[in-house]
Formats: sequence, structure tokens, C-alpha cells
Amino acid sequence: MCVNATLAGDTVEYVLSSTGKRDPGWMAVGFGTQMSNNPMVILWSNPDGSTTLSQRIARSWVMPEVVDNPPRIATLSSDLSTSSGNDRYGFTIPWDNSAQTNLIWAFGTQNPGSSAVDAPFQFHLDAGYAHFDLSKPISVNSNEDLSTPSTSAPSTNPASSSSKASPSSSSLTSTNTLPLNAHQRLAFAHAVFCTAGFLLFLPAGALVSRWARTFTPAWYTAHWILQFIVSGLSIFLGLTFGVQSISKSREIEHFNDEHKKWGVILFALYVSQCALGAFIHWVKPKNSQGRPLQNYLHAVFGLILIALGFFQVRTGYKTEWPKAVGRGDLMEGADFMWYTWILILPILYFAGLILLPKQLRQEAVPKSEKEAISGEDSSLLAEQQTEEIGMQQIYRD
Repeated sequence: MCVNATLAGDTVEYVLSSTGKRDPGWMAVGFGTQMSNNPMVILWSNPDGSTTLSQRIARSWVMPEVVDNPPRIATLSSDLSTSSGNDRYGFTIPWDNSAQTNLIWAFGTQNPGSSAVDAPFQFHLDAGYAHFDLSKPISVNSNEDLSTPSTSAPSTNPASSSSKASPSSSSLTSTNTLPLNAHQRLAFAHAVFCTAGFLLFLPAGALVSRWARTFTPAWYTAHWILQFIVSGLSIFLGLTFGVQSISKSREIEHFNDEHKKWGVILFALYVSQCALGAFIHWVKPKNSQGRPLQNYLHAVFGLILIALGFFQVRTGYKTEWPKAVGRGDLMEGADFMWYTWILILPILYFAGLILLPKQLRQEAVPKSEKEAISGEDSSLLAEQQTEEIGMQQIYRD
């Protein structure tokens, strides 16, 4: 996206044009340094060849709303606006008498599909900021065509209202190339810790339970440490960073979309799963024959929790990150890693079911055998059987 500006008397003429790399559905500029609470001018073309100019303002990182009485009224310049080939939109707006002008810019590839000024539109593909120094001297060149798109945000100050200025360069800066601010760093930390908790440590605990339980009683210790201590710490830190990120931004609201609401629900489900696991381990049903029902519930509930974790992580990096941080989509590598892990993890887990017959045989050892051999401490066979029966209680956790 290119932005050209020409100061002519008491008005400023802006021309927004495409670089040709993408077909713009809409383009916009805003006056200020951030999206919230700053006036914007949004333009898009319609099927009949007309161009819609919509003046809006956003109270936070939400859909900007139409302003009936904007502080400065923008007027569409039809002769500077085209919708064939390289889209270009032009408008004029009264000058605010400030030589230094800060702009934010954005564009999206999906056309709103309506000529109404209040038509909703999809989130921007890219956005950033620019600075215009309108106090710089001009070099007039009558042969220059300002309609030619450039890759910079020019700043001009013509000597009179009838002259055209050759703009000097002031590069458009994409927010994707800027260092992360405090709010964005917290959002990134939230993503890292929650992803590690739900998609790395929780699955690791499930795999330990599935593969190691028939070989050693130590599987349970590894299982609860991974599920409760390691995963719990990672998930708790991720949740804390997420809350702090929203508070730090002062623009994003808590619980205003599905990702945030599901995040709280998922944390509550995780705590419930840990409580169920502790109950199963410490409270044993009397006269139980075989595996109790709550053990199966714990296993199924754990798999559902991990599946919901996959869903939550995907909504986080596909929708929440670009919407809350304003830096566009993450690189394609995130999609590749997500799809790869969601295919590999079920294979690893369900392949462990080949050990299920051995597990069932071990769990089928009756408790009476333990009592029968309890007094035969001098027998090597008794020691081996006692070890197996002792493992039986762990297998059923």
C-alpha cells in the first residue's frame, strides 16, 4: 500500500494506492499513532464503479464505528479514485495546521460487498504507521505524475494551492517489523506457556500413562508430575500473562470474544481433571472388581482436554494474535507445526493400545494372591509376585 499526500492551501489531498502485490478490498488511514480513539477514513470500491468513503472511529481493537460528525470532514476525490487494475482512492480533508502529521494505515483483501458507509469489513491483512513532515521545502516538477504509486509515504508542503510538489520519502512502516511492546510481549509469553502446557506437557503425561504403566510403577509418579506440576505451572503462567497482556493494553477488553471465554473454561476443566485424578488415586472403591468407572472417565476426559487445547491454540494464533496484537497472521510454520502434531500425537497414543492386553492381565491378579504370599518373605518367587501385585494397585490409577 502507498500513501501520497499534498498540502494545498488549507486542505490536504491524500491518495491511497495499491502496490500491485495484493488486490485490496479496502484501504484506510487514521490520524494519530494508534487504532483506538483516533479518526479514520476507510475507502473501498463498489461493483458499479463508485467508491465508498466512510469516516469511523474505534473505541478499542474492535470494528470501527461510523462517526456522524467527525472533527474533520473528508471529501472523496472522484478524479483521483479508480477501481480498475491498480486500485487507487483519493480524498481531501481540511488541514489541521500541524506541520508534523502522524498516520496509521491498513488494508484488507476482502471487499465489504456493500456501498453503505456502515458496512462491516474483515480484519486488515497488514497495518502500520507513517510520519509526514509538511514543513519540508518542495521541488516543483510540472512533468511529475503523482498518480504513480510509490513504496513510501511522502510528505510535501507546496508553496501555493496551485502547485504540485515532488514528495520526499518517509517510509511506511509495517507493524510486523516493529519490536514487540510490553502488551505484545506478554501476549507472546501467554501463547508460549499455554501452548507448552496444553500441547506438550499434558500430552507427554498421557503418553507416559499409556506406554509405561505396564513396565514400572514409577509411571504414576512421572504422570502426576507432568500433569500437575509441570503442566499446571506452565498453564497458570500462561493464563497470568494473558490477563496481564489485556490489562497492559488498556484497549482490549476481558472476555469479549470466544478465545478468552474458552480459555477460562479450559482452565476450569484442567483443574477438574487434576481433582478427578487425585480422587481416583486416594479414594479406592471397596470390593471393586476390575477397573472402576471413574478411571475410564479420567482417561476419556483427559483426551478431550487435550483436543480442546488444540482447538484453543489454533484460535489463538489464527484469530486472537492478529486481532489483539495487530501484526497480521503468524508465519505458515505455525500451521505446519499444528497440523503435524495433531496427526502424530493420536498415532503415538493409540499405538500404545497394543499394551492393553498386558495391562488387563496385570490388573486381573486377584487381591487374595497378595495375602497368600505375604508371609513368604524368604521365597524369591514370593518377592517377585509381591512386586507384581503391588504394581497392580498402581496400574489401576
